[in-house]
Amino acid sequence: MKAWRNTDRHRLAQAAGRGGVFANYRLRIAHVLRDYGLDDRAEAPADSRQAHG
Repeated sequence: MKAWRNTDRHRLAQAAGRGGVFANYRLRIAHVLRDYGLDDRAEAPADSRQAHG
Protein backbone atom coordinates (compact mmCIF):
# COMPACT_ATOMS: atom_id res chain seq x y z
CA MET A 1 0.00 0.00 0.00
CA LYS A 2 2.74 2.44 0.96
CA ALA A 3 4.67 1.83 -2.27
CA TRP A 4 1.54 2.31 -4.38
CA ARG A 5 0.60 5.54 -2.58
CA ASN A 6 3.96 7.01 -3.50
CA THR A 7 4.00 6.21 -7.23
CA ASP A 8 4.05 9.18 -9.60
CA ARG A 9 0.87 7.96 -11.29
CA HIS A 10 -1.02 7.83 -8.01
CA ARG A 11 0.26 11.25 -6.92
CA LEU A 12 -0.90 12.76 -10.23
CA ALA A 13 -4.33 11.17 -9.79
CA GLN A 14 -4.54 12.56 -6.24
CA ALA A 15 -3.67 16.06 -7.45
CA ALA A 16 -6.33 15.86 -10.17
CA GLY A 17 -8.94 14.64 -7.69
CA ARG A 18 -8.18 17.35 -5.17
CA GLY A 19 -8.80 19.94 -7.85
CA GLY A 20 -12.21 18.49 -8.70
CA VAL A 21 -14.35 15.72 -7.26
CA PHE A 22 -12.39 15.51 -4.00
CA ALA A 23 -11.86 19.24 -3.49
CA ASN A 24 -13.56 18.91 -0.10
CA TYR A 25 -13.43 15.52 1.60
CA ARG A 26 -12.76 13.99 5.01
CA LEU A 27 -11.07 10.68 5.77
CA ARG A 28 -11.92 8.96 9.03
CA ILE A 29 -10.17 5.79 10.22
CA ALA A 30 -12.29 4.01 12.81
CA HIS A 31 -12.34 0.90 14.98
CA VAL A 32 -15.48 -1.25 14.99
CA LEU A 33 -16.62 -1.78 18.58
CA ARG A 34 -19.54 -4.07 17.86
CA ASP A 35 -20.89 -5.69 14.69
CA TYR A 36 -24.29 -7.35 14.53
CA GLY A 37 -27.37 -7.51 12.38
CA LEU A 38 -30.99 -8.63 12.49
CA ASP A 39 -30.15 -12.34 12.30
CA ASP A 40 -26.57 -12.42 13.66
CA ARG A 41 -26.99 -11.23 17.26
CA ALA A 42 -23.80 -12.64 18.88
CA GLU A 43 -22.33 -9.19 19.50
CA ALA A 44 -25.62 -7.45 20.32
CA PRO A 45 -26.05 -6.19 23.88
CA ALA A 46 -27.46 -8.91 26.14
CA ASP A 47 -30.74 -7.04 26.72
CA SER A 48 -31.17 -6.72 22.94
CA ARG A 49 -30.78 -10.40 21.97
CA GLN A 50 -34.42 -11.32 22.46
CA ALA A 51 -36.38 -12.22 19.33
CA HIS A 52 -38.86 -9.48 18.53
CA GLY A 53 -42.12 -10.74 17.14
